[in-house]
Amino acid sequence: MGVSRQTVYGWIARGEIVISGDKVDVEASQAKQNSAGAGAGAGAGAGAGAGAGAGAGAGDHHNAMTWAQAAAWVWKHDGGKELTADIDAGQRIEAAAAELGFDVQHEPDEQLLILFRPDEETHSFYGKDRAAGALRFLRSELAYVATMHPDTLDDWNKTGLMSLCLLDGEKL
Repeated sequence: MGVSRQTVYGWIARGEIVISGDKVDVEASQAKQNSAGAGAGAGAGAGAGAGAGAGAGAGDHHNAMTWAQAAAWVWKHDGGKELTADIDAGQRIEAAAAELGFDVQHEPDEQLLILFRPDEETHSFYGKDRAAGALRFLRSELAYVATMHPDTLDDWNKTGLMSLCLLDGEKL
């Protein structure tokens, strides 16, 4: 069974796989996952909604918090100086989306960014500010689930959570 490019980009953004040049280093990726106790393999994500719990044992989803605690963590860390050196703006959206259980499709020629959950929902963002629109939506989704299911425990990835934080001076 294959996976989309967007899924792989999310794995890269979350540090779940190792890239050597422009290829996946399978042995190094497996060694990294084994040393982190990955078990389930890359890409399981934190999931979204009540009781999703899909993140158990996936990649580096090891920060157990409720949805309310995760939202509070993100708001507390708003205003960071910049993205980490190994993540670009596209990978930031990939990591933030994956943290909330969304897949991402980029259509740069059409200035289109699509967030979706297969067979559930699709959200499209157009134009030069499409990444900001997607981030605004993802932060709203985090706030919504945290409000509706504040005590639901889940596993969180620090890179994914940091990707949801606003950078210093960033306005949505």
